Order: sequence, then structure tokens, then C-alpha cells
Amino acid sequence: MTLRVLEFNDAGLRVSDDSGVLLSSPGYALVDGKRIEFGESARKESRLNPLNCYNQFWHKLNLDPLARPVAHYRHNADIAFSHLQNLAGASGLAGDVLLAVPGSFSRQQLAILLGLIKQCSFRAVGIVDAGLAAAIDQTHSDSVIHADLQLHQVVLSKLTRQGGELVREGVVQVPGTGWVNLSDSLLQLMNGAFIQQARFNPQHNAESEQMLLDGLPGWLREDPLAALGGRSGAVPGADDEEARRNLLVSLRHNNSVYQARLPRSALHTRLQPFYQKIQQQLAQLDPEGRSRLLVSDRLQHLPGFNEEFGRQGGRVSILDADAVGAACLRYHDALRSAPEAVHFVTRLRRLDAHDAAKHSHVAHAPQPTHVLIGHHARPLIDGLPLERLLTGIAGQVINGEITGDGEHHFLRNADGSVLINGVAAQPLHRLQLGDRLQLADGSQHIELIRVQHGVE
Repeated sequence: MTLRVLEFNDAGLRVSDDSGVLLSSPGYALVDGKRIEFGESARKESRLNPLNCYNQFWHKLNLDPLARPVAHYRHNADIAFSHLQNLAGASGLAGDVLLAVPGSFSRQQLAILLGLIKQCSFRAVGIVDAGLAAAIDQTHSDSVIHADLQLHQVVLSKLTRQGGELVREGVVQVPGTGWVNLSDSLLQLMNGAFIQQARFNPQHNAESEQMLLDGLPGWLREDPLAALGGRSGAVPGADDEEARRNLLVSLRHNNSVYQARLPRSALHTRLQPFYQKIQQQLAQLDPEGRSRLLVSDRLQHLPGFNEEFGRQGGRVSILDADAVGAACLRYHDALRSAPEAVHFVTRLRRLDAHDAAKHSHVAHAPQPTHVLIGHHARPLIDGLPLERLLTGIAGQVINGEITGDGEHHFLRNADGSVLINGVAAQPLHRLQLGDRLQLADGSQHIELIRVQHGVE
């Protein structure tokens, strides 16, 4: 069975294999009567059902009794265990798994985590500091700081070269700077803009407030030139300049569309207090400013982040989403241990060129080329809307599209009406050969296939 990696970060617990990130599940739990949901589906109700939505059970992983009853759960560890079970079921996680955990986890939390996993369908055969894994092959510097964004804090890990090994030297947690804090602040700014410009208060209604929160990551990722039709390399026009300076945000509510325009500089300014907290802790870890800064992909789209942290001449490097998972698989020999005596790896020797080449050679599984609809095969093309492939109940809107990056295909922005192999689709889900997509009501389905020409 293929070795997989489970990376713990409550902004999104990631399951990876040698083809990349398979699934990301944020640390949210919705407990409403007999209904219990986890991950993205729970996060999408965090403003609709705030009293029954929980997002601190990984951040405060412990055995302390909950302040108020939450279904049958006694403590945060119970909720975390159910999240693990849900994640394992959604991703087919079984067999041997390498764990990558943030430096913010205490010894007690690591012990609780390993105890939970012993009751799961998969088996931990190694555990490594996530910052160490992310940094091991990214730099030859003598000192590096890895920065990662969680739901409730930023974690900074300093790593240094010692006798040929990269060693975790220190970890600093920056409380109050996590995605929950950042997004709340940006939502307040956007809400004020809607009130002032469109006479519409998104936070006056739970549904529109949820829509605002759901749309935030996509707006922050938006390419300023692509936003209003600008072309790379073209002579900047009025629209291009407008897109560079301002972010246009649209919300549809009660059959009406509301728009607000926010200066990108205002978004940057809004987050400066958070950046200052991070900068203060960086100065404590690296007083002389000599360490290279490695930033997880979770931080790269924050407004003004590059301007704030890239002032010292290219000392910031942005990591890919699968940086931790890919490194764990390359170094699996060094990370593996007996399941009954798993040891926590906080120092690692970099592979030499020969070993790195040997470990980086991965035989990727064949990728789908077509989608089978009944007896007809249709080529997979970038930007293919699900509306064209699935026909549901009259009047039903089917969200989502199939996109590609030249190597893999993904299902993006699907809602709960679409299932992949019987499981609700995530907002971004990598598709594999043989996957079966269908409407939740079972009325329509399609299958991903590979059309082979000649001998492969």
C-alpha cells in the first residue's frame, strides 16, 4: 500500500502521497443535534450556525473537560479523534502513514495525538517536525526560519545547520495572528465598504456573512491584472491600473448583486498590526536578520505580506502546498520507526545528490484524459463546468468546474451537491483515474477514464 503523509495544521489537515496533496480538511466541527460534520462542510456553516461550530480542538488539544456539553464528546481530544476518523474515511487513509506536526505541539499533545491514532484505521510509522520537513531541501543557509499560518496563530520555527544536519533550534508561537483573526479583521473592513458604497450590511444576515467569509480566500488570491482583463506584458491601461489599486468584491443576496471596491493598500494597512506582532517575534528569533525566511503557501496571498517581510533583499521564499508531504516521502527511510516506538524527528541530515535523485524518482499513476458520460467520452479540458456534464433536478444549480495544471486535473469550487466516489467534494479536490462524480441525489454520474493511443 502506498505510503502517505498526514500534515497537522488546523488551517487544513493535509493528506499527501507521491502525486501531491490528496485532501485538505480544516479543523472545524459542526455539532447540531444528531448532525455532526467536519472539515470544509463544517467551516461553511461557521457563520450560519456559530454556537454549534468549533475550531479550537486541535489548537487546544487536551483531555480537559469541555466547559459545556458538546454531544457525546468529553474533551477536545474526543472531537479531534472524530475529525481524524472523518478525514481517514474521506481520503481512504489506511496502512502506514508519516505524521508531520507543527512545532507548537507540546509533548503532552504529541502523546495524546499518538494515542488517538492508535485507535484509527491507519498506522503511524514516523513523526517529524513540519517546519524541519519543509526546510530540509529548500536552502543551504546556515540558519532558516519557517513560518506557517494556523487558525489561531502563526508558528515560527528556527532551524540551523549543525554538523551536517538541519536541527530545530527554537519555536515561537504568535497568538492572535491566525487565519480566524486575520479573516475577521478583513471581513470587518469589507463589511464597512459594503455599507458605505452599496447600503448593504453583509453581517446583518448570517447567509451573506457566510458568503463573504467563503469568498475571501479567492479574492485574496485574485491576480490584479486578471481581475479586470489586464494582460501580462501589455501596456497598462486604465482598467489594469484600477485592478492593481483596488479589489472589487461582489455578493449576490436575495436575487440582488452588491459590489464594493476596496483599495488593496487598505487591506495591507488592516493587517499591519498582525504583521508587527510577527515581526517582533522574528526579531527575537533572529536578532541580526541573517536567517532566510521560508513561508508556507498559507501565508503567500495575504495582502501586503511580501512587502512587509521581503524588504531585506530576497530573504523570503514561498513554499508549495505539498512541500511538507513531498519532503516526508523523500526522507521516509530516515523518518520511519517501529509503530510501537515512534520517535519524534527534530533533526535531519540532507540527502546527497545521488540519494536525492534516487528518492525523487516517483512513478506517477496514469492520469485521466476524458470523462465518460453514458457511452460517450468527452476530453478533459481546463475550465470545464460541471453544469455541462451533470444534469440534475430542474432548476438545480450545479457549482464547480474541472481544471488542470498541465499534470493533474482538479475539481474546484464544488458544493455539497456533488459527490466524488460517494464522498462530498472538497473545494479543491485532485481527480484520479477511475473517480466517479455524481449528484448527491444520485440522478446523474460521470466517470474519469484514460483514452490510450497506441502503446504507453
